[in-house]
Amino acid sequence: MYTSKENKGVFKTIESHKTEYENPIRLNKGENVKLGERAPEKNWKDWIWAENNKKEGGWVPIQIVDFSENQQQGIILEDYSAKELNINKGELITKLKSINGWTWVRKTDDNDEGWIPNEIIEKKKYN
Repeated sequence: MYTSKENKGVFKTIESHKTEYENPIRLNKGENVKLGERAPEKNWKDWIWAENNKKEGGWVPIQIVDFSENQQQGIILEDYSAKELNINKGELITKLKSINGWTWVRKTDDNDEGWIPNEIIEKKKYN
């Protein structure tokens, strides 16, 4: 799930991103979840809707789910947050990990962290 060493470092965003989900799901390793549909959109390949026992839901990468035989339930394999980061064009970020077209980043100005789509990250390192 983690980026390779050459993809780590400081990068600049080339577009803004605003989350559509104000209350992102947070899951703990070993937590049981009810599974729903897989995301149909191209940039959400290999993401699945998951709900915890509090009926809180969100998109989760399939790689962190141990699926039950019927594929309708699963166990989370690592701590996870679905928090997307609100970010403006031209902001500097540090890539921490990438999966399924999204990267978990830390903003260099205030250290806020969250997911942003890969396509809004400049391809070359800033520093």
